[in-house]
Amino acid sequence: MSNLPDKSKTGFTPVPTGDGSLTLLAHDYDEAMHSLSGAFEESLLKHVRPSGLPGLRKSNLRVLDIGFGLGYNCLATLFELLPLADGRTVEIVSLEKDLSAIPFMKSLCFNDSRDELYASIILAAEYGSIASERFCITVIRGDARLTIQHLPEKHFDAVFHDAFSPPKNPEMWSVEFFNEISRVISPTGILTTYSSARHIRRALLESGFRIGRGPSVGKKREGTLASIAGNIPLIPESDSAMLRENRSAAPYRDFGLCNSRKEILEMKQRVADGLRPDHRARG
Repeated sequence: MSNLPDKSKTGFTPVPTGDGSLTLLAHDYDEAMHSLSGAFEESLLKHVRPSGLPGLRKSNLRVLDIGFGLGYNCLATLFELLPLADGRTVEIVSLEKDLSAIPFMKSLCFNDSRDELYASIILAAEYGSIASERFCITVIRGDARLTIQHLPEKHFDAVFHDAFSPPKNPEMWSVEFFNEISRVISPTGILTTYSSARHIRRALLESGFRIGRGPSVGKKREGTLASIAGNIPLIPESDSAMLRENRSAAPYRDFGLCNSRKEILEMKQRVADGLRPDHRARG
């Protein structure tokens, strides 16, 4: 991990994590991209394995990765699935607003079989896509609220929802954005996310998902699994009912998928205060 880019020119500060992999502190969000207990470990244990992909009996596995970051979710997916000697292929579509972390990616070295896979992921980030006999990766740059609208319906077997945290990046956690995810995920597909916040689970419920508890990794509390009709360990129906009725669990709303971070946060506060959300906010 030598020859790191100048942090003053990139908007990121490199931070080592507990499993030896590097993460970045994003200055715009004042938040690290990954768990400090282990960045690569988080991708593997919070997303890839809980998604059920390793045991899914399909010839072509399709993954939507929301928040490309350093490409660790893509890497963990290939690292976990490609060694399986069953001839399956893997298709990954990753959405990312800011790809300025690519110079950092080029400086990383795992000193094991991940390096060859990671080189392909870097090329996908640079050129938009890469394909081989066993996998293809497409990285779509832009506001995910817009780019997701161009993806096909009921297409993905797993969705890794890995945006910055809800208070820092509410645009990615609204009912309206989860509606788009529910449109593109297959009925039995599984969404994984590190968040277990009540208003996030409420947003998923309002978007037609059933929800369950995801694993806790490192010092982070449990995450959330969600599916329209897939096999996940569901939370009790009484818990779901409480989420729906609790005003403090009011979800983010982003009518028109075009509101600013400030507007989305203000709309949620209006509901918490017992007021109606302002549907006119740029949507």
